[in-house]
Amino acid sequence: MKKGLLVKLLSMAVAASMIAAGCGAATETSETKESRTNGTEAVSKESASGTEKAGGETEKAGKSAGEKSEGDIPSELTLYTYYADSAIEQVDRALEIMKETYPDLKINIEHRTDSDGSVLKTRAAVGELPDIFECTGQLTDLMVKSGDLAELDSVIEETGFFDKYLDGNFEVKRSADGHFYAISSTTPECCLMFYNKEVFARLGLSEPKNFDEFKNVVEKLSGDGMIPLALFAQQKWPGLQMFDMAVIGEGQPLGITGLDDGTAKVTDPEYLAAAKKLSELVSMGLIGKGALNTNASQAFELLETGQAGMLVNGSWFFNDAAVGGYGDKIGYFEYNPFADAGKEEEMHWTKSGGTGAMGGYGVSAKGKYVEYSKKVLISFLEARDIANAELGSLSVRKEPVKPLEPRAEAYQAYADSLDKIESTTKYEWALNNQELITGLEDACELLLTGLSTPEDYIADLEERISMALGE
Repeated sequence: MKKGLLVKLLSMAVAASMIAAGCGAATETSETKESRTNGTEAVSKESASGTEKAGGETEKAGKSAGEKSEGDIPSELTLYTYYADSAIEQVDRALEIMKETYPDLKINIEHRTDSDGSVLKTRAAVGELPDIFECTGQLTDLMVKSGDLAELDSVIEETGFFDKYLDGNFEVKRSADGHFYAISSTTPECCLMFYNKEVFARLGLSEPKNFDEFKNVVEKLSGDGMIPLALFAQQKWPGLQMFDMAVIGEGQPLGITGLDDGTAKVTDPEYLAAAKKLSELVSMGLIGKGALNTNASQAFELLETGQAGMLVNGSWFFNDAAVGGYGDKIGYFEYNPFADAGKEEEMHWTKSGGTGAMGGYGVSAKGKYVEYSKKVLISFLEARDIANAELGSLSVRKEPVKPLEPRAEAYQAYADSLDKIESTTKYEWALNNQELITGLEDACELLLTGLSTPEDYIADLEERISMALGE
């Protein structure tokens, strides 16, 4: 399997960052836990461009990104974004950087609590979208069709925004009509199995490379009275992504992505075999009885404190662990733990998650300050990528940003391995069919709770997928 263009470009980005900082770069944040939700001020509430009026307006035009604006400009805007765990520090730092361009603008943060866009759908229906908001892949198409997303082509060209990133990085964000409506830089955030290195050392465990070794790890952790894997199943995507990982381990590199685009069938033998392995692990006590009521914050704490041995999450968790002060305690499985013994190398460099998809940050087309918000959005995206790189995240910016501190050993190992990745699958929120996503989530939840046999799971999915795809 040949490496894709994006992987090669990302490898170049990592190399560039290593030249500048003696180490690589790192990723963005996504889904983890619920946290603060209101009222983060980026900058002063008072506007120097004029007398403030009710509703946050100002009477005179001010400057935006070094250029003059005509007409009223706002003294404050609302930014709807994920604001928990390591994202708090990243967003706060980005807003601090933005003060250089927008010293008198107040940005109010609203925390995104979901991954499927249900909150934004509701707000769009009643005409109450934020000025700037984080928009997931499948939701982008819906909002383009409904006219709720403003086109960004002109501001992208005016600011030369794409010129600051590796070529081709944003192509996946282009809508079917050829325009851009929601954008963000694309970095390889694969789904990984993390583990507490201190717990593994105490029990004499090593990173499993195949399914037999993985079962031994689960058995040893459970026998020690621990939760083998802290799954924050209040969100349904981690469990489904673990199934995706299991399908890859069976030799099907398309995972759940193949079900979305019709290039694979859930009745293919790899999917049933993956379901059987996941079901076997659940029967061994893999995730504990309280998984469905566990949120990301709680799962992180379980891993950090050694009450759980493992965690499944995206590679952005490296940043969460670093911000939490326990980055050096975290390792990750390089090999797919669902692979059969003797077949470890076959899917070694095929990873779950990480494929770029539609979506990013957009501007409400029906807001009061659309054009001004577009410029603020571009400023935020650039500041966000600089902030992320400073805090150790992988970067695809052409100009290297030196991390403030060296990465933890495991994170650096992951960064160094990026050029070896041959293919990736999508996260569930990047799939194109919302009905399919819902069906996959609900069916997988039943499998993880032991309420569905692997055979029933596949039969249920076959029916749900057929309905979702209109077959």
